[in-house]
Amino acid sequence: MVGCLDALFACFFPAVLWAIHLEQEQISVTKQPLQGSSATFTCKVFGGSNNTYIHWYRARAGEAPHRLLYLTLSGSELKREAGFSSDKFLAYARESTCILLVYKLEETDNGHYYCATWDFTQCHKFPATLHKNRHSSVCGAQLSYYCCSRAG
Repeated sequence: MVGCLDALFACFFPAVLWAIHLEQEQISVTKQPLQGSSATFTCKVFGGSNNTYIHWYRARAGEAPHRLLYLTLSGSELKREAGFSSDKFLAYARESTCILLVYKLEETDNGHYYCATWDFTQCHKFPATLHKNRHSSVCGAQLSYYCCSRAG
């Protein structure tokens, strides 16, 4: 059991030390949908590296957020979700800031726009073994997993 606690501690503690922090000044902009109008959203990234992925989401009232696109902080990689075209949504990164541009504003573009990221911190503690243990009960079979560190 001590091996598991060591592995969990090693896995979660680095995430605290190297956390990525995002600051977004505004999540909504009110504009008239005039022909050719656009909106700009900025997201400042602290503690990220060039390989940090920044994701942009739009949340409409009463709906779950939908990811529009994501890009690396270096700007070298940009991927759009299906249905979100390049002539409508553009994103780029510059000096630890990610910018989302929404072109050709229409009423259907309403919503709040959010930037997000997550830490890819990984934990490895070797040698370790994962065991599967099956317990019978009145309600059926319960499957449980537990981690054991190998001695030595």
